[in-house]
Amino acid sequence: MLPEEAGGAGFTLRSVIIAILLTVFLLVVSSYIALRIGALPWPIIFSAVAAGALLQIFAKINGKTNRHEMNVAQAGGTVGGLLASGVVFTIPGILYLQNQGVAVSMPGVLSLAAVCVTAGVLGVLLSVPMRRVFVDQENLPYPSGTAGAEVIKAETRIGKGTFFLAMALSLTGIFVLLRELYFPAGWVLPLAPEIGLTLALYPMPLAVGIGYLLGPKASVNSWFGGSFIGWMILIPLMASIGFASTAEGAGIVQNAGMGMVIGAGIGFFASYVIPRSGKIFRPLFQFRGSVWYTKSTPLFSIIAFVVLWLVGIHPVGALIAVLGVWIMVSVAAMMTGETDIDPLEQFGIIIGLLAIGFFGLVGLQLDYLSAFMIVAFVSIASAIAGDIGHDYKSAKILGTRAKDIIKVDLIAVIIAALLAPFVLNFIMDAYGSEFFTPAMPAPQAQLVAGSIFGFAHPWAFYTGFIIAFVWVVLENLAKRRAPILPMVFGIGLFLGLVLGILLAIGGLIRYFSDKKYAGLFGAAGIITAAGVMGGEGIAGLGHKAMLVAGIGSPLSAGFFFGVFGLVLLGALALRRRMFS
Repeated sequence: MLPEEAGGAGFTLRSVIIAILLTVFLLVVSSYIALRIGALPWPIIFSAVAAGALLQIFAKINGKTNRHEMNVAQAGGTVGGLLASGVVFTIPGILYLQNQGVAVSMPGVLSLAAVCVTAGVLGVLLSVPMRRVFVDQENLPYPSGTAGAEVIKAETRIGKGTFFLAMALSLTGIFVLLRELYFPAGWVLPLAPEIGLTLALYPMPLAVGIGYLLGPKASVNSWFGGSFIGWMILIPLMASIGFASTAEGAGIVQNAGMGMVIGAGIGFFASYVIPRSGKIFRPLFQFRGSVWYTKSTPLFSIIAFVVLWLVGIHPVGALIAVLGVWIMVSVAAMMTGETDIDPLEQFGIIIGLLAIGFFGLVGLQLDYLSAFMIVAFVSIASAIAGDIGHDYKSAKILGTRAKDIIKVDLIAVIIAALLAPFVLNFIMDAYGSEFFTPAMPAPQAQLVAGSIFGFAHPWAFYTGFIIAFVWVVLENLAKRRAPILPMVFGIGLFLGLVLGILLAIGGLIRYFSDKKYAGLFGAAGIITAAGVMGGEGIAGLGHKAMLVAGIGSPLSAGFFFGVFGLVLLGALALRRRMFS
């Protein structure tokens, strides 16, 4: 176990340095993962193990460490993943509209950075009253934060967690490089192509790892169930009866999936949030205390309004965005605390549609770019404020000072926010032709674009919306949950079988490891899955970066083979030390 000092400081120079390194790493890798898969599991386990390993290396140079430093480092490290999701789930939707011939420009790097910084900082500040109510008073479970605390308590001196992480990361990275060199497109099996019945196979360890982390209910029942019903039943059925061509049928199924995602979000808001509005929004009226971050929140909200105005958003739209953040961060904090899910882009879409509707009522014009910026602003703040609750929960369990978490998260969110636009621009340049294809589907960005501009098959969208809305409302009224998650089912409809099969494999592995073998793998399985995700992110994006820089594929692959080979040798040496 990590040596714990009574009253040991958590906010130290080395914990801040490690937090910054991790937040930049997770910003880059999470941006890639989110665009490629359309899901981003909370990276707290990865961050906790990596922070522990790096702190032990630092400790050999500069004295022993403690679990509070590890907790602070991992808390700041995860911020990069949150910021990434808020940006890549929204802004690439502009590129989608451009591909459809819509006249809308991408935001400038400085303008987007200003929006990211203000949204991120406001999210951290608004998380403070959420902590007092949902973590301290209500004691919500925050499952990922609880799991992170357990990993920190159990982690040995550069121990087993680091070994599993390094092994998974290196072996996955090597496999992905081989895939990119020899079978980059995967394989297609034409079962009955005349009615759209084909089976595509693409070896993506990243999706298997995410399926493992999501668990069987989300990955097998819901995601794979949606993809199988949509792409193996509905599309061939429509083609066989002459209702729609294969291509048109795919568009209908995808629009229905989008409708289910939005319908589930609105249904949750109507049947869960509104009846509990007093409890959920109570934190907004509990800004007590004399510390600077409590006093500065209302003032910074005014600053955020001014920043949104200065980047070109109409002042009425800027006001709606800031007020929308104050509402949605409470919803995000409670929903994340109880369900471990933060559908951040949905919160942004709700406020974006509210702004569009209000502008229409009063006869004003809200341009597309402003609408996207409002959605991104609300999404980022909701992601940060909601999911920092996991850090507060971990701090409560371990006895880490909450103010240390707040300080490191503020530092990390500013750095990640300044870098996020550059990371997004690089990925869009590197993968430009692959965006909105199975290789880089960016489903949330398409959902945002469709919500703002409209859908190709509105009847299919509204059908999916009504089904999911009624489904969620009935669940909340009955206080029982179906074995299928309608929001995830909709994502499966949208993304198809390629990812559905891979996620199902991961979910089935999790099922057998947890149920059939009584949790034999335990935390090691979660850490290994996190390593698989990190390995593909590093190999895929790093290899592509070197190609963009003009370095040939053999040289690029050779470089990364060497890097992952060294990591693998280090992991094997660590294993020999652990079991000797």
